[in-house]
Amino acid sequence: MIFNGHTQDNIDALDEATMNEIIVMYADGAIGNYGLLQTLGSLTAGVFNYLRAPNSTAYELKSILGNTYSYMYSEQTADPNESLLTFMTQAQGFSMGKFKKE
Repeated sequence: MIFNGHTQDNIDALDEATMNEIIVMYADGAIGNYGLLQTLGSLTAGVFNYLRAPNSTAYELKSILGNTYSYMYSEQTADPNESLLTFMTQAQGFSMGKFKKE
């Protein structure tokens, strides 16, 4: 694993934490599995959606990638209170002062 002009001595001098970061970079980086899955999954979903019948449901990246989707993308969970507050702030004349405790 000699790269970018490094010698075997430079590689041997790397500590374990740095070596783990390099391994993760190659595994999950743009040239690693993460990048490949993201690119090929998006391409597959696009082709499948192009070929599907007009009345069938669309393919999503989540259905193409399966279990790896949760590894790559964290699911955003919405707090019902935050959703309600966001909805209410769009009302005309909304004032947060009405909801402050005294």
